[in-house]
Amino acid sequence: MKKTLIATSILALAATSQMAVAQKLEEVVVTAQKREQTLSDVPISMSAISGELIEDAGIASFRELGAYVPNLSISENAVNTIISMRGIGVGAQQSFEQSVGVFVDGVHLGKSRQTRLGLFDLERVEVLRGPQGILFGKNTLAGAINVTSASPVLGGDLEGRIAISSESFDGRIYEGWVQTSITDNFALRFAVKDRQLDGYLDNSLASADNGSTPDGPTTDEQIWRLSAKWQPAESTEVDLKYTESDYVRIGGPAAVKVFGMLDPAGTPDADLAMYTMMGIVFPTFSGSQTDMFRDAKTLGGDILSGGTAYGGPLERDEGTDTQNEEWSLNIEHEFGNGLTLNYVYGDSYYKFEDGIDADFLPVQFIGRADDSEYDQESHELRLAGSAGGSFDWVGGVNVVDSTQKIDRIVAIDGSLGYPDVMRAITGGGNPALGLPTFLNYTQAQLDFFTGGLVPRGVEGLSMFSATGRLSHWEQDTQSWAAFFQGTYRFNDQLSLTAGIRYTEEDKDVIARTDVSTGATGLGNPIAPEANPLFHGLMGVVFDTYAHAFDESRSTSQVTPAITLQYEPNDSTNYYVSYAEGFKSGGFNSVDDQNPVFQADGTILRNEPGVGFEYDDETASSIEIGGKHTLLDGAMQLNWSVYSAEYEDLQVSTFVGLGFVVANAATAEIQGLEVDLNYQVTEKLRVALAFALNDGEYGSFPDAGCTQFQQNALNALNIQGPDDPQTSAFGCQQKFLGDGTPSGASQDLKGGQIGTEYNGSVQVEYIQPLSNDVAWFSSLDYNFTDDYFLTGDLDPLQVQSGYGLLNFRTGLRAENWMIMAYGRNITDELYAQGGFSIPLAQGSQGTYMTPGEAYGIQVSYQF
Repeated sequence: MKKTLIATSILALAATSQMAVAQKLEEVVVTAQKREQTLSDVPISMSAISGELIEDAGIASFRELGAYVPNLSISENAVNTIISMRGIGVGAQQSFEQSVGVFVDGVHLGKSRQTRLGLFDLERVEVLRGPQGILFGKNTLAGAINVTSASPVLGGDLEGRIAISSESFDGRIYEGWVQTSITDNFALRFAVKDRQLDGYLDNSLASADNGSTPDGPTTDEQIWRLSAKWQPAESTEVDLKYTESDYVRIGGPAAVKVFGMLDPAGTPDADLAMYTMMGIVFPTFSGSQTDMFRDAKTLGGDILSGGTAYGGPLERDEGTDTQNEEWSLNIEHEFGNGLTLNYVYGDSYYKFEDGIDADFLPVQFIGRADDSEYDQESHELRLAGSAGGSFDWVGGVNVVDSTQKIDRIVAIDGSLGYPDVMRAITGGGNPALGLPTFLNYTQAQLDFFTGGLVPRGVEGLSMFSATGRLSHWEQDTQSWAAFFQGTYRFNDQLSLTAGIRYTEEDKDVIARTDVSTGATGLGNPIAPEANPLFHGLMGVVFDTYAHAFDESRSTSQVTPAITLQYEPNDSTNYYVSYAEGFKSGGFNSVDDQNPVFQADGTILRNEPGVGFEYDDETASSIEIGGKHTLLDGAMQLNWSVYSAEYEDLQVSTFVGLGFVVANAATAEIQGLEVDLNYQVTEKLRVALAFALNDGEYGSFPDAGCTQFQQNALNALNIQGPDDPQTSAFGCQQKFLGDGTPSGASQDLKGGQIGTEYNGSVQVEYIQPLSNDVAWFSSLDYNFTDDYFLTGDLDPLQVQSGYGLLNFRTGLRAENWMIMAYGRNITDELYAQGGFSIPLAQGSQGTYMTPGEAYGIQVSYQF
């Protein structure tokens, strides 16, 4: 269906070329190569989205932006925001650097959490596909997003705009800006946005909880920016911008799609307790993609904040409270000899408090809370010039210094919130024989381990109602780079651009995890639990071991790029390019990282085991493309064919009962990208953008197993490598050096990466009604093919292809506008990610996106 749509759209556009001569398209100016150029002159596969379109389409976040750009996907899971380009992205690991770099006003946003910063009052957004390692640097091996916010106008009068929107889910948006030139060479601009939105997922547990559990995820965001432009001399210009935001979300986008149980053979006691409990307390629960049906509270979140609440209404809500501060300073000076000097300074800071109802179920089982801070300071100095009129060049240095801190608590309630029911479960139906928690030792185990000295059922000694992991992770990063790029024009038609960048980076990390119980103070970092029985239980049941690591790593990389460009005339531009890029390595930030285990059973708690450190990821790409201005400027056609290889892909793999990171894969991608923009008549504009992408793993021998595979493997009860069968359905048991079983993996060689095709069609029509009033309408259709929701390529976690239909229509005059709009008006139900429910084998969850939404906006500009 979608392929037919693409073909039909192309034929329709071709047919319109027989119409009367159309108006010319406006030239789009971009800064993808650190200087102003028209989009058609830049030899890069890229899309440029104007601030006007972002404003009119109501694109409030980076996630919503992805629907308008071929081969770009931006999604949000419980702990991370993932930006993928051509199918290449990152996993759910807070220490990972992005594969797609994000730059705002020339400053790199180093961590994914900063991409949750709202979009507003922008001049344009440029999306560059493929490695951008020369001018943009590390962590751009799949592409870059270059955001330019609106700046004040020197010499201008007082002017401004205010807009008010009301939309579905009780959404209310207030935004506006005002600017003026204080003097002829100094101007200010102030912009602000306030957005509030109720949740789009129901939470039917609220009716059973007296309404105290809200629908989700709700949004409450305030963001403002103050910009100043100063021209102290004709040859010097200074831009200073400060942005501050506060983003509060209650609830999350996760919903349990399926709640079920696999064959219980080999299923841990925690799974059996979960299913039995759910069958007793919530016998009708089976899962729903539109119903959260959970208490949406953390366990221990309030304790992490310095309080004492454990569960209940005073506990920290599931969700996030993120505060950002961003400074940028851009200074440009033109020397009399033609040289141009640019200095870019950036200071980025954020802090957040997150809460996750980590069991994703209506029982009180697993909760997680994170408190994090990130501080980054960067400097870039560039010098550009020209030699002899045939050689243009730019070179410079870049220095970045950053610190990331994460404090986390993961709490586990052994009673699942129902101690009396748990007594009946653990007592085989007789509460008098049972205990209020499944986290306990049997008398036979206690006799074996303690010689009968410790009795069964003693809280804090042989039985634990609540357990916790309290961790601190801190990483300091220092990096510097030097780069140079030059373009030599052989003649008016042929030119060669080549560049190189050298980068050095050092990372130092401290990672500590302590285990604790409710009996001695859950989450107490001063007096962590010393009971060896408790440490043994945490190791056996949850594969969690207290540890304290202090590690360092250094890396250096050289990234080259070369482009041959041929322009036979003013309306045609062909290019072929080769580029390399890299994403820096680092350290695993999860709190359940294992230390080293010696053959005699000794635990070296200061030495990290496998999966703590991972290396750089690298890429090489070849691209052939063309940019064509047709029909006397009425049509712009851009296309590119690409082939890329990625080595040492950084992956986060579920092994045993925790996540480890590794450089476990190679990937190969090939594809085609097309952008077509056609001003059919003065009133009608049509745009088509689509991508075909063929991506697969060239090698991935250590991928995580699916729940089905892992359960089948558990049922074999494998004791060692000499057992007659050590694999099930492609899932291979792994072993430690002493032959002890340790985790499992599958080989995903040839597995699909990304989606096979995606794109958008836009139609815009403007009809003048009088000298100063016009009626406008636009229709957008964004479409995509199937894609996997989880990194283990679980066939049960596949999102079918879909299309989203959006519209805008209204009246616009010189100073005012009224508009009605709709997003996803066919109410497509789709997910952008998925996950397996912890300790509930056979249960699957998804990260859902909003359904249909309608709204109205009024604005006034003066």
